[in-house]
Amino acid sequence: MALNLDTGPMKTATLQPKHTKNATGRYATPTLAQPEVTYLAPAYGSNKPVITTSNFARATSQYPIPEDRIHSDLGHRYRKGQVFGAIIGTLTTLGAAYVGANWLLAERVTPGTTVAGIDIGGLPKAQAIETLDNALNPKSREPIMLVAGGQTINLDPVQAGLAFDTRETVGNLTDFSLDPTRLIDHIRGGEHIAPLVLTINEPQLERAARDASFALHSEPIDGTVVFSDGRAVATAAHVGIDVSPAEIVSFVRDNWLLTSEPFVLTGLLNPPEVTQAATDAAYTLAQKITSGPLTVRLGQEQQVVLPVADLTAATTFHNVAGELVPVFNGPKLTATILSKAPELIREPSNASFAFVADRPEIVGGQTGIDLDETMVESGISAAAISANRIADIELTVTEPEISASALEALGVAEVVSSFDTVLTANEVRTNNLRRGAELINGSLLQPGETFSLLEHLNPINESNGFGNAGIIVGGVHTEGMGGGLSQLATTAYNAGFFAGFEDVIHRPHSVFISRYPAGREATIVNPSLDMEFRNNTPYGALIQSWVADNRIHVAIWSTPYFRVETSASARTNIREATVVDSNAPNCAPQSPGADGFTITNNRQVFRLDNNERVINEANTWTYRPDNGIRCVG
Repeated sequence: MALNLDTGPMKTATLQPKHTKNATGRYATPTLAQPEVTYLAPAYGSNKPVITTSNFARATSQYPIPEDRIHSDLGHRYRKGQVFGAIIGTLTTLGAAYVGANWLLAERVTPGTTVAGIDIGGLPKAQAIETLDNALNPKSREPIMLVAGGQTINLDPVQAGLAFDTRETVGNLTDFSLDPTRLIDHIRGGEHIAPLVLTINEPQLERAARDASFALHSEPIDGTVVFSDGRAVATAAHVGIDVSPAEIVSFVRDNWLLTSEPFVLTGLLNPPEVTQAATDAAYTLAQKITSGPLTVRLGQEQQVVLPVADLTAATTFHNVAGELVPVFNGPKLTATILSKAPELIREPSNASFAFVADRPEIVGGQTGIDLDETMVESGISAAAISANRIADIELTVTEPEISASALEALGVAEVVSSFDTVLTANEVRTNNLRRGAELINGSLLQPGETFSLLEHLNPINESNGFGNAGIIVGGVHTEGMGGGLSQLATTAYNAGFFAGFEDVIHRPHSVFISRYPAGREATIVNPSLDMEFRNNTPYGALIQSWVADNRIHVAIWSTPYFRVETSASARTNIREATVVDSNAPNCAPQSPGADGFTITNNRQVFRLDNNERVINEANTWTYRPDNGIRCVG
């Protein structure tokens, strides 16, 4: 007989009848063979000893145990073993029943279960798969509508690599499991939302998300306010948006097939610089500007009315740090006012010298009246948004660039030098000199300023009053436009020479002309050779030129400042003029003229106030002989 003991691991013992004393007074050992009993401990791995019938005899021979004690202990242990066995049996039965119940419920979906909004509760596995396929297959081919910031695009689920697995989805709900919650759900019932297993091609989805992100991107649009046909027109501001591909991937993965509504994405908002609030404020201001005509009061008595159309044509709204600010075009508004009242304005007149009775007088120099464009802009910008819509603008006085007092200060008081040369009988040549004298007459040189003869004469052409007359080119006498103007150059050069002015550019003729002072004359060749002198005095210099008494005159008016001393050397290196032969196709015979020679002219210039010498120069020039021409061949 075997019993389980809770006092230790398996033990065995040999039970013997009650001991009796033998003749020596000791207990005698019975010879009757006893049955073998085994006790199994309940806990595996206990360190208590196992007692068997063989080692029990040895134990009791060394440590005798009273028989009544042995019988009492065995009975107690037997009763406890019976209770434990009953518990184990019950648990085994219940476990078998639990496993069997789960086995019976496998292959069937828990009642009340929905997947992607589709009720498959209580259906067998195969039917549940079929139900999901029938419901989701058409839906899975529908485009996914993505919405962000007012932008909408459709995402093709097939191209995005999206698919679903109904077998695995239903398998997760029906395959055998010892999970107690499933058994409880089967028994209790109730709503149970199960996830749909998706199979996603990640590279395809990421590529589709990048394309969708690009398509959904929008730049912010600033609000605007403009004027059209005298009316204010506002354009609404729009917020831009950036949707990251990662957000699209996450949103699609979490929501696909779960809803038929558009997927509204959050994205990153990019507000415009000019918001809708700023646009609304500017529009309100624009309505004030267009509320009616505006009156401009000019000075004490005059006024001009600007219609709304004129006002708005000169007004625009500019973005200034996110605010739309009206900017009024001062020059345009000023021009509009003056077009309605042209008599308001008087241009200033520069003062100038005019010769009256052969003396210089100052004429002109009056101030003008004008509208200041800045004042017009500020006055109208304030009145355009005010209640009375009246702009008071003062007229301004404008000074001339050259005033009469400035000319008076130049000291143009008397003739400081003059020179004249005799004319020829050539009428065209004389007319050229008369026209040249008109063009340089009244020329004013400020202190330090240089006079250029060609600058005053050009253009030397027929339209400017000049004609063809005799000129000298390379020592040959011929005709050209403006012939004779070298005589004006000689006359003006000598006037500047005796005024003590600084010689800047001059060159004598190649052959000597008897009506000019030898070596102290000048020619011009347009545009390569000019005659120039500089006013090196602290006073102004006014040039007067005219033709009279068969002579051309040049006088310089100023304040005396220099004393000039001149001298001329004797003529040296004289070469007699002869006749040379020419077979040129355009040959024209001419008689011999003056002989060639060399001469030096000296000039010293002294200041009148301190007798300081400021110029000491010697100009040497060699003339070629003016040979005659005999045409041959």
